[in-house]
Amino acid sequence: MSPSAPKSSQLLAIAVHGVGATEDLLNEVLGPRGFSPVVMVTSLAELTSQLRTRTPTLVLAPIPVGAATSEFTLFESELRRNPGTAAIGIAPNKDADTVLAAMRAGVLEFLVAPVPPAELAAAVSRVMSHVSVPSNLGRVFTVYSAKGGLGTTTIAVSLAWSLAHRKSSPRVALVDFTTTGAGVRVMLDLQPLYDLGSVANKSGTLDTDFLRSCMLRHDEGVHVLAAAEELDAVDPLSVATAGRVLELLRQQFDFIVVDTDHHFADQTLSALDLADRIVLVTQADVSALRSSQRSLGVFSRLGYSPEKITVALNRRTDRDRVAVADAERVLGRLIDSKLPNDYGTCADAMTYGRFVQQQSPASPFVPAISALATTLSGDVSIDANGSNGSYGPSRLARLFGRKQ
Repeated sequence: MSPSAPKSSQLLAIAVHGVGATEDLLNEVLGPRGFSPVVMVTSLAELTSQLRTRTPTLVLAPIPVGAATSEFTLFESELRRNPGTAAIGIAPNKDADTVLAAMRAGVLEFLVAPVPPAELAAAVSRVMSHVSVPSNLGRVFTVYSAKGGLGTTTIAVSLAWSLAHRKSSPRVALVDFTTTGAGVRVMLDLQPLYDLGSVANKSGTLDTDFLRSCMLRHDEGVHVLAAAEELDAVDPLSVATAGRVLELLRQQFDFIVVDTDHHFADQTLSALDLADRIVLVTQADVSALRSSQRSLGVFSRLGYSPEKITVALNRRTDRDRVAVADAERVLGRLIDSKLPNDYGTCADAMTYGRFVQQQSPASPFVPAISALATTLSGDVSIDANGSNGSYGPSRLARLFGRKQ
């Protein structure tokens, strides 16, 4: 069974096949407690591998007799690196040495296989009473277009600013998942000491503290994780690592805005799959609309609901040769946001390394991007003028014929 990505509002549990509780029983016990369908793996080694790239709320692990194997030692190491993950251990018998070793490793509950349903439910209840479950995980907004030159980076950067300037002063992260190395870094004239290249090089030991150390806090209140500057120094992020980055950021920030490539690279696919909302950027010309039409078809094949996608028509003018109604007929759906063309202001902002809202608060683009932020967040506290404002890897791999 291939693991599927849990919904953003649900908790993640991973269990090893044959630990003493069936998949159906686990789902019966965990489902009412807010968990998505349990992810089943084949061995303790595979569970350890999952812990290197994911942050489950709960794991159910087989405990070898005496817990003295090298495989268990590696599991213990990864479990300690994930303080937010609770572990239930299951073994064929309950000898004192095995129980003691399991508890020293951080296992909170110890059960004997086969596990009676009532005992499993009681153990889960006890564990969950000690687990700090994030009540308000951050929301991911992924900005994407299948064609370059449509202003996706400008929209992503401006959207992050608008969200960060709400009256509630939320924590906002801006993540550059592009592989050109020239997007957010150049637009905001940033010179970070660390970037996504640093993350990729440390993917096996990625945790919250390290990720935050790779981010740069802009004076305007947006925390930026820049793309790798040295394009040939590191491979692009894998789906698992990109997903791990977004999961960790969701635990620390209220909103995460992700700028992406214009093709379905692994990290782009991960950002799309894990997004709460996708901003599909298009323009009122035939080429851009056809590209967006094809993207909508791919999104449908990926199983995304229409409500997950917000279509933004950028650089809108009264002189566009393609009317909005005609553009909507091509796309087969309504356009949700119309962003006016103020190319000069946007170009000046990039020249001076500033947000558009800094460069020209009176630009018609500013209230339009603020309205888009309101649409995505559902929060009307953003002022209209913008001043206050498996993992999917196996599913995506099957769809695009990629090897994992």
